[in-house]
Amino acid sequence: MNGGSPSPPARDMFRRWRGRIIVAESRFCLSLRVALIIWLIVAMAVSIRTLVRPRSHTVFPIFAASAEHWWGNCSLYETYPGLDRFRYPPVFALFVTPFSSLGLLTGGILWSWVSIAVLVAGLWQYVRDVIPSVWTRQRTALFLILGALGALRGLWNAQSNALIVGFLLLGTAALARVLSPGSQNSGLRTQNLGWWLAALLLAVPICLKLTPLAPVLLLVVLWPRRLAWRLLVVVAGLSLLPFLTRSPDLVWDHYGAWINHLLDSGNTRWIGFRDGWTIWVVLRHLLGAEAGDVSLGEPMNSRWYRLVQLTTAAGVLVWCLWLSQRSQRLGLGARWLLHATLSMGLGWLMLFGPAVEHSTYVFLAPPLLWALLERRTWPLGQGLILGSFTLIMILGWGAVTRLFSPSWPILLTALPAGTALFILWLLGYAHNCGTGFEGAPTSSGDPPFTLGEHLTPCTERRDEDRMAA
Repeated sequence: MNGGSPSPPARDMFRRWRGRIIVAESRFCLSLRVALIIWLIVAMAVSIRTLVRPRSHTVFPIFAASAEHWWGNCSLYETYPGLDRFRYPPVFALFVTPFSSLGLLTGGILWSWVSIAVLVAGLWQYVRDVIPSVWTRQRTALFLILGALGALRGLWNAQSNALIVGFLLLGTAALARVLSPGSQNSGLRTQNLGWWLAALLLAVPICLKLTPLAPVLLLVVLWPRRLAWRLLVVVAGLSLLPFLTRSPDLVWDHYGAWINHLLDSGNTRWIGFRDGWTIWVVLRHLLGAEAGDVSLGEPMNSRWYRLVQLTTAAGVLVWCLWLSQRSQRLGLGARWLLHATLSMGLGWLMLFGPAVEHSTYVFLAPPLLWALLERRTWPLGQGLILGSFTLIMILGWGAVTRLFSPSWPILLTALPAGTALFILWLLGYAHNCGTGFEGAPTSSGDPPFTLGEHLTPCTERRDEDRMAA
């Protein structure tokens, strides 16, 4: 008689199965909790820095003073003792008024907390609604953790970049939701509300700061009939808010002074700028065309570089239009098109946009980190994205360049060079998607940067987005 091992009772089997589920869920929740704890640590560190130095190594005193000048009928764009010049539109002065009224300590801390909250919300919605792949909670947590590293550039000195990026990501996520098949099948009223919400969330960052105008305009070009006029209406409405607080003549004077300031500072350079022009200046120095130290702050009066900016901008526009046709032909979906367009717009912005500094690179962090975690979708380009991540997220820190650039001036080009590598990777990735040669999905055994289940972004969500393309 063969005596096999007795089968466990059904109750024990259910208990074991239930236990495994609880352990798995707890692990997934633990990874997100770790990400939340890291962001809380970042918020505490920024708050402590504000408490220790509320007036130095921070731009919040400039923001707070702009609100005081607005309500005190003083010029926003004059030079005041102890303050750098205010460079934002008058709407920004209204936006920071509640923070300014609380003082430099409380207002500065609250400003940083709001910036962090908006950015984290934007990163979360970016993963949920924008990226063309489905991630596990582990991978999402890793993205959020790396996002904290990328956000420090725009948070440590109270810059507005983190807040602007958060609104941009929220607006892009709202646009992705309204383009989804579920929204397409909903009522007309729901669709209209979705388009208005997307227009509002995309209008807020460009009304507060013109930096994200280029990627927003690319999105408008792809969906002009439903987005363009709504965005124009919302931008006009937000821009008219100052007229509710001051006399029309005074507000017009402020807007005129702001435009004059933009025109006057168009060729002004600071030593902290890191864009395509930086590469040219450093290479010219290394090739012996200039003697002495690298001069990054000299005025930029170059017609050929302006031509390069315009030519590359036109090239990006044509590429995005081609991408639209390709996504429809191959059934890649509206979400894939939206994400690729946003990524290329942000890449161009960092390489050829105006006034790109160390802190501006928080704009590029979300698509860069997505590309890093999804680098296996284009196996031939893994070296490009790893090099981009190393240059931007490691060698591109201000402390690194200040320490080593006197001996190795080439490090001054780390940020724009890393952006160029990211753009090359994005071009290859977009060309590779839909060809049938994407990286094969894996379920386990991924290296540290690809934790959990891997679902190829070139094919995942394709069916659910085909109707919205």
